[in-house]
Amino acid sequence: MKLYQLDLSPFAARVRAQLYAKGIEIPFVEPPGGLGSDAYKRINPIGKIPALALDDGGVLPESSVIAEYLEDRFPSPSLRPVNSEDRARMRLLVQIGDQYLFPALHDLYPQVLDPKARDQGVVDAGFARLAPQYALVARFLSASGPYAAGAQLSLADTALYPIFFFATRVHAALGGQDPTAQHTPLAAWWKCLAEHPAIQKVDAEMTKALAAMMAERTG
Repeated sequence: MKLYQLDLSPFAARVRAQLYAKGIEIPFVEPPGGLGSDAYKRINPIGKIPALALDDGGVLPESSVIAEYLEDRFPSPSLRPVNSEDRARMRLLVQIGDQYLFPALHDLYPQVLDPKARDQGVVDAGFARLAPQYALVARFLSASGPYAAGAQLSLADTALYPIFFFATRVHAALGGQDPTAQHTPLAAWWKCLAEHPAIQKVDAEMTKALAAMMAERTG
C-alpha cells in the first residue's frame, strides 16, 4: 500500500494520524502532476487526496472510506470504540466536522490568505457561522472522555484534530478567540489530544507544511 497525500491536507492528515496510532508504516507520495492532473486522475479518478493505493492495484479515495478500510484490515489497536453508543458518537462527530464545521471554516481561508482584501464583515459573519458548529462538537463529545468518543483515541479524534488545527490558526490570524477555549469540554479534549504521540507527529508535519506555504506566498 501507499498513500497519495500532501502534508497540509486536513483529510490526508487524519489518515496519517490513524496510521501512526495503529503503527502502520506505508509510503507517502504526492499526487503526480498535482491535484486534479490527468496523471493523477489515471490513478484516482476523483482527483483529490488522500487516496490509498492497495496491494491488488486498486485505489480507495475519500478519507472516511480509507479510515474504515484500515480499521477493518488492521483491527488492532482499534480506533473504533467497543460499544455501539460510543461508535455512533464517533461517527456523528466525524459527520459534524465534515458536513458543518469544515465548510464554514473553509469559507474564511481567503480572509487569512489575502489580508489586503480582508473584509471585516465577512470575517464577523464567518465567526458567527462557526460558533454553533463549535457548540455542536462540544455538545456531543463524550462526557466520560478524555477523548472525543470515550477513553481511547478514535476516528473522531483523528478526523476533528486537523480541522481544529486550522480553526485555531484562522481565529488567531483574524483576531478571533481560540475556538477550543470557548467551551469547557472542547478545552479539555484539545488539551488531552495534544499529548497523544500520533497527534503530535501530525501536528509537527502540518505546522512545518503551513510555514512553508506561508513563506512561499510572502516570497
